Amino acid sequence: MKKEEQIRMLLHPERYTDEQFDQMLDEVEVPVPDAGEAWRAFRNGDKETAGNRGSFYPVRKIAAMFIGVLMLSGIAYAAYHVAYSTTGKSSAPSQQTEIRSQRRQTAAPAVAGEEPQTAPVVYEDTELAAILGDVAAYYQVEVVYRQEASRHIRLYYTWDKQATVDDVIDTFNKFERIHITRDNKKLIVE
Repeated sequence: MKKEEQIRMLLHPERYTDEQFDQMLDEVEVPVPDAGEAWRAFRNGDKETAGNRGSFYPVRKIAAMFIGVLMLSGIAYAAYHVAYSTTGKSSAPSQQTEIRSQRRQTAAPAVAGEEPQTAPVVYEDTELAAILGDVAAYYQVEVVYRQEASRHIRLYYTWDKQATVDDVIDTFNKFERIHITRDNKKLIVE
């Protein structure tokens, strides 16, 4: 059987019968190496019969170690920068409170009637109550929770302070487990 026919059989097995597959498999000769002989050659250090390791084995080993060290260095570098990035996320709760108070201070306009130039506020793995607390203080609204469990939903959220309160509500409502409605100066979380 020609190789082209064998390839066609592998690509479209539905076109062939079991007998044709058996015939193809009977015609294919697969050399089986002698494992005992290879093991004896390996133990004796015979490079010719043990395989094609040759003199490049130490070079490959050194290259593999070098690549491993490079990968670990890259992972450590990335972890360091993620842990100590300037997004405001810190593991210490006191530092988080301090950062939030700084954000609130920058949210107030410097001159009455002038809009401040604010960067988006990034919340990483923060409870909804903390996020909505900042939003409510900024837009001067009250937050009412219908269920206590809603307070403890943790989110990754980027808040653009130049957006309106309705835009913020729409963004939150895109989350699966959150539904917020507005009633004058109240945000109702269901």
